[in-house]
Amino acid sequence: MTLRRRLVAQFARPRGPIGHLAGWVMAARSSNRRRNRWLVDLLEIGNEDFLLEIGCGPGLALTLALQRTTGPVVGLDHSQVMISQAASRNRQAVASGRLDLVHGGLDRLAAMDRCFDTVYSINVVQFLPDQTAAFAAIHARLPPGGVVATAYMPRHKGATRQDAGHMAERIGAAMIQTGFGDLRTEWLDVVPVPAMAVIGRR
Repeated sequence: MTLRRRLVAQFARPRGPIGHLAGWVMAARSSNRRRNRWLVDLLEIGNEDFLLEIGCGPGLALTLALQRTTGPVVGLDHSQVMISQAASRNRQAVASGRLDLVHGGLDRLAAMDRCFDTVYSINVVQFLPDQTAAFAAIHARLPPGGVVATAYMPRHKGATRQDAGHMAERIGAAMIQTGFGDLRTEWLDVVPVPAMAVIGRR
């Protein structure tokens, strides 16, 4: 397997030295940085909102979210490599207790003892084995009116806007099935293929 293929294979769950390199690529790629900022802007975060990012990766969006709220922020990721990189990138917020980084998957949500104002993810949904179960778990951690936002940009060879549109339809169906409403889909024109975000409320 070539280094490129080994690197791409790491994006689902980075680990080891190649996983560290994958995290660096995520943080450095201009399309990733633009997509993170775009989604955080779409969230319209309130001054004291309590936020959760699922699949926080190296912590780019966490940094942006922390600039928009004085409330607590939680980053969840099943890769210890990504938790470490997110902690390094946001060390001051971790030290002050404003940012809590949790190593694990969506099963960790049930143990969290309060609801979030907003739950978001960026290029995570394609790795979820059961999207309906995932949105049901998120629904349980949001109060009435709470926001869920899911961004996705297809990265596979030959990806098109249509691929992103199909994913938006699947996400929307799973959200409706689990009790979310007021859905809308936003688009970001980036190279090589547009990104989309589906946003809804509990």
